Amino acid sequence: MVSYTYQGRGSEVVEAETLEDDERLIEEKVNRDDFEPEADELEIEHFDVAELHPVTRGGKEIWTTYIQSGDKRGHPSALFSTPLFASGVGS
Repeated sequence: MVSYTYQGRGSEVVEAETLEDDERLIEEKVNRDDFEPEADELEIEHFDVAELHPVTRGGKEIWTTYIQSGDKRGHPSALFSTPLFASGVGS
């Protein structure tokens, strides 16, 4: 599994009666649970990619970028919930 993060800038024309209305409209849009900026429309300034590994740590199944010596690699739910493993390609 891979986790990625990008930071960038984008712009959008918003028409409202006042500056306060503009700010409220944008804040409502950005705070919606389904808001996702279109990466193709952003000027990307920074991009990070990290590979996540399924491990069992302290009895809990987690995904991590750093595997500790006490971790047990893999966990059953990863084998069924992750497309790579669920298809049998990664096993």
